[in-house]
Amino acid sequence: MVLGPAGCGKTTLVANFGRWVEQTQGFRVGYVNLDPGAEEVPYDPDFDIREFIRVSEVMKEYRLGPNGAFIKCSDLMVEHLDKIHKGISEIHAEYILVDTPGQMELFVFRESGPRIISRLKDLGFPVAVILFDPSLVSKPSDFIALRLVTTVIQLRLDIDSIPVINKFDMPDAKRILKLLESPELIKSELASEQGVVADLALSLAETMDRYSQATRIAKVSAIHGTGFEELYDILHEVYCTCGDLT
Repeated sequence: MVLGPAGCGKTTLVANFGRWVEQTQGFRVGYVNLDPGAEEVPYDPDFDIREFIRVSEVMKEYRLGPNGAFIKCSDLMVEHLDKIHKGISEIHAEYILVDTPGQMELFVFRESGPRIISRLKDLGFPVAVILFDPSLVSKPSDFIALRLVTTVIQLRLDIDSIPVINKFDMPDAKRILKLLESPELIKSELASEQGVVADLALSLAETMDRYSQATRIAKVSAIHGTGFEELYDILHEVYCTCGDLT
């Protein structure tokens, strides 16, 4: 399940990572589009929610604006839960990649996301790949927020979650990479900052070190295919009984 804020590269990752898995690992990959607002996708969906629900049609039928239509679509997905489950269950593939709605908060915090994932658990082992853009992580406190969001999504959806930084090959991502490679650097910079936000971020960092699942953050370029092998390895490590993904 590929999740993330709008524009982070979810659809591109689904398409290119799927092709990489097929070509390098020899697996049959199934593609699922759960974004009712997508105009087009760069892969051939084996199941497409737009067969039942489209944002443009919901806007017309219910006389809603874009935001209201996305909320309504999220609720309609729950009503079509049996069709979604049946459609995905009929995909004959070792690997299934699910492209989720661009409005991550609707999928995570409304009823549709948890309900869909709960039903899919009888088909396999769902894992959330949470994609972030480097522009969202420009300072140490942002990095703590990323970890916190990942933990919240894991709690909300009740599945293992892997944080992934996309577009890491962009020039402005170099500082992020330094922070990723040195948790102690994050804490030292937070400790040197002043203000309530810095204090809160430092406290959260220490708390998450004690209680959150150990993991490392994958770095990929969805467009160029860089980092796909690392992401693939981490996905398989999720099945490790020790649960240590460092």
